[in-house]
Amino acid sequence: MKKIICIIILLSLGLSSCDEFKNGQEIPSYIYVEGFNLEENPDFTFSQSSDLLTQDIRDVWVYVDNEILGAFPLPCSIPILKEGKHKIDLRPGIIYNGMNNMREAYSFYTTYVESIDLVPGKEIVLDKKNIMYDSEKSVIPFKENFESYFVNFKQADVIAEEPKTMTVIRNDSVEYGSNCGAIYFEEGGNNKYISVDSIFCNNHLGLVLEIDYHTNISFEVGVYGKSSSASANQYISAVRLTPNKNNSWQKAYIILTKAWDILGYPSTFHIYLEAFNPNNTKNSFVHVDNIKVLHFPNKK
Repeated sequence: MKKIICIIILLSLGLSSCDEFKNGQEIPSYIYVEGFNLEENPDFTFSQSSDLLTQDIRDVWVYVDNEILGAFPLPCSIPILKEGKHKIDLRPGIIYNGMNNMREAYSFYTTYVESIDLVPGKEIVLDKKNIMYDSEKSVIPFKENFESYFVNFKQADVIAEEPKTMTVIRNDSVEYGSNCGAIYFEEGGNNKYISVDSIFCNNHLGLVLEIDYHTNISFEVGVYGKSSSASANQYISAVRLTPNKNNSWQKAYIILTKAWDILGYPSTFHIYLEAFNPNNTKNSFVHVDNIKVLHFPNKK
């Protein structure tokens, strides 16, 4: 994926020619973008409940006639030095790994495209636009929303015939649906949980994990697998997430590609979560929900 450090690409009036306007007019047209709604894509065969379709779209990346204008925090009023009908592409933007300097248009969401008649000095208001996971670009081999009997996470590095599965809770802490997963820090260890099912992917261009979480301690998300040169499986961390100031649920989009690369891109691997409690927080917990792994279509 193309990594772009700076999100705000401010409109430079000097880049647009006054010749585009009648009588040398230099007054921009405006579009107001409220945001996006993530809705079900009927091309996917799996259930897409509203609880599973969580999102944290922060920005809109704007293209005019297939040329990038800029990226803007939502909601926003955007000046455009053009008039008349033009093709406007609105691409949902997110932040990766919980870091504000890692902002991109999210490749796995669809783009909203509309031909808009721009009028200098006039603002055209665009209400929230519906988008979906892009079925042509997105493969979603792993999903866990903790609503079924089978939980696709088990305690790692524990010798037992039936390793302990991740705890499922059903109380006021749950934000989405009826249940969520929980990890409670153990002083003696056993704080890693790996996916029971392995994930197959042979396309190295992009691998992302989405997760909703509520925690009062830090926890890691990463890739668990074996490289061709290693004799044992390895845990490779992708990011360590921390509690937010509001002590509330939040969503993260996590790039797994670099961690997967360190393993040498094995075609099958697992994901893992590991809790940490360096500050000895009492009554520590990590609550997780709506975990999804996405990548571009596999090579044939």
